Amino acid sequence: METCSLCHTNICGLQTFNFVTLKINNYEKGRIEKIYNEFQSQKNEIVNKKFKINPSYYKRVAIPLALALAGFKNNGILKVFISGGQGSGKTTLSIVLKYFLENFFNKKVAIFSIDDLYLSKKNRLKLAKNIHPLLKTRGVPGTHDIELGIKVVKSLISKKNKKTLIPKFSKEKDDMVDKSYWKIFNGTPDIIIIEGWCMGAKPMRDDFWHGPINSLEESHDPNGFWSMWVNKKLAGNYQDFFNMFDLSVYVQSKNFKQIIKNRLMQENIAKHFSHGRNGYMDEKEVLNFVMHFERITENMKTYMPQKSNFVLKRSSKNYFSIIKSNF
Repeated sequence: METCSLCHTNICGLQTFNFVTLKINNYEKGRIEKIYNEFQSQKNEIVNKKFKINPSYYKRVAIPLALALAGFKNNGILKVFISGGQGSGKTTLSIVLKYFLENFFNKKVAIFSIDDLYLSKKNRLKLAKNIHPLLKTRGVPGTHDIELGIKVVKSLISKKNKKTLIPKFSKEKDDMVDKSYWKIFNGTPDIIIIEGWCMGAKPMRDDFWHGPINSLEESHDPNGFWSMWVNKKLAGNYQDFFNMFDLSVYVQSKNFKQIIKNRLMQENIAKHFSHGRNGYMDEKEVLNFVMHFERITENMKTYMPQKSNFVLKRSSKNYFSIIKSNF
């Protein structure tokens, strides 16, 4: 096994990280090392303990990616989205990037999730009654307030002195949080990061339907009405929203089984740290939930690695590597 050129060991896994792919020169390698050492010496906890981040993740993924984003040359505010399967680590990555960009690169960063754009429970129940019962469940295109997302991004990029309300959705309550509890972003950021499982997804061809692909569709959508309605919604203002962004990051999981496993682990962690324990799913419910996203998720695997500027590969629970950089 090769010795890592950065940490001079053969145990951290950095030998699989290709700095040539990220176009990082010797000076920048040294800068990554310096930032990592300073970060380690401060012993900061930049995210809640529940994320259980492996320390090598910072040097292998977070700091190099933050360095690339901080050095990106454009004429205005850099807008980045992170996509990937359920529980793939998108939220963690966005929080960690924000920390390094603000504390080591002097960038002002705004982050939020497409999950925070979900329609209220009341509105989803209306969709379930009037269009299809599966629309009661949050997540698929058509269950977000995309116009709100567009409005938030437009407010953030405005040069006016202003305060931008960042929406918030409670997964525990399965409903929007009252507006009085939304976060406030003051002024204009240097970088905007939004993460979401379907960010960058493209609609399938009109003749895509060839029958159910899982037990959820077999039981509740045997004729494809729900799937075709969702695809039509994806072809609408979701594309306008996605096109507002300059760069994309895609977190690639091994297969859909790993996505299910990741999402179950995410649910169990959230349940453990929750005060109430209510509103969380057991293993059977998680499987049923994730099947709502399987069709689009599997389709995204066929084009997102080529379409995205950065691709991160998640090989196991705690092992990530950057396998593509093109910007």
